Amino acid sequence: MSATDRAAATGAEWLARMRWGALGIQAAAILIATEGLDVALPAMPMWSLVALGVVSNLWLVYRKSNAGHLGAFLVLDVALLTGLLYLSGGPTNPFSIIYVVYIAMSAVMLTPRWTWTIAGLSIVSFATLFVVHVPSEHLGHAGHGGGFQTHLYGMFIALVLAVALITYFVSQLSVELRNRERALAEAEERTHRWSKLASIATLAAGAAHELGTPLGTIAVAAKEMERQARTLPGGETLVEDAVLIRDELERCRRVLDRMASAGGEHVGEALSSVSVEALFEEVRSRLSSEQAARWVTSTEVETIEAPGTALAQMVENIARNGFDACDAGRVSLHVRQIDRAVELCFVDEGQGMDGQAARRATEPFFTTKNTADRMGLGLFLARTLVDSLQGRLAIESASNRGTTIRVMLPRSP
Repeated sequence: MSATDRAAATGAEWLARMRWGALGIQAAAILIATEGLDVALPAMPMWSLVALGVVSNLWLVYRKSNAGHLGAFLVLDVALLTGLLYLSGGPTNPFSIIYVVYIAMSAVMLTPRWTWTIAGLSIVSFATLFVVHVPSEHLGHAGHGGGFQTHLYGMFIALVLAVALITYFVSQLSVELRNRERALAEAEERTHRWSKLASIATLAAGAAHELGTPLGTIAVAAKEMERQARTLPGGETLVEDAVLIRDELERCRRVLDRMASAGGEHVGEALSSVSVEALFEEVRSRLSSEQAARWVTSTEVETIEAPGTALAQMVENIARNGFDACDAGRVSLHVRQIDRAVELCFVDEGQGMDGQAARRATEPFFTTKNTADRMGLGLFLARTLVDSLQGRLAIESASNRGTTIRVMLPRSP
């Protein structure tokens, strides 16, 4: 379904709700007048008009965006209301205020041209009732006798029902608008994050291309220097320098690999059923022996539906953040199912973050660590992956109290 069709279907759904309310008011008015106030009315023609409105609204409910232009339904409503008023006192019927409900609905849901059309039709219809209508002694003003008292009751009931309907409509529409504004803001934020991710991907590709060749050359030269140094008397210092150069080159390669992963490795990766225990072991194998000893895992779930490589990278990134935050404490991950989602709960025993740092933690290149080979992309990438899977990521932290990161992923994204 296109965006236009979805908008039309939403409009049809809202109009159908309001028409049910208006039809309910009309039915209630007929019942109250005939049964409660003993007003003599031509019940059969009036109920026939209400039934026609019900049939048209059922058509609108089931057909939605394919039911026809919404303005046509409001034109029909004005015509049906005019028919009801014609049979029940014309302009003296207090329920003529329902015209205002239809005008308000058209003003909110239709174009200005349609709104003026509905307003003009309502005015002409009401004016026509002054000339042609079936009089009602109970709803008229004649002699200001008992009939006038009934008219006052009708005015009060009509006002209460009309105000209730308009208030409900406007308040619900206001809630819907706020929800849409929130959804739009979230969509803009996701778009902004994806644009940053695209920039990182471009940066990673450029860095890998530009630095790959010179790094390879340096590695060859360092190996040759090491080989030559081993043949020289007293060349142990040169050998150590050559080994150091090669170690630093390997570190540069790891940084480039991390940037490549940061560049959106999971984009286009198909979903798969990832074994949670296998995920734990995969991450453990990437950690140092000292970190692996402090890596505590448990699960109540066997598998997670997610891109396998990206999920492992996300878990590793969050785990490394935890190890960077605590020198000796544990970093734990517990996986469990909550309703129709899977929660990955990471807890470290580190120094934690203050409120401002916690709010900025998912921004790209933001880091609270002094470690030189950290680029501040781990939580940004985690948030990007979680958003792409329609999940949620929440950070709970306080200074000197550790950090808890909760990742909620739907069972079937």
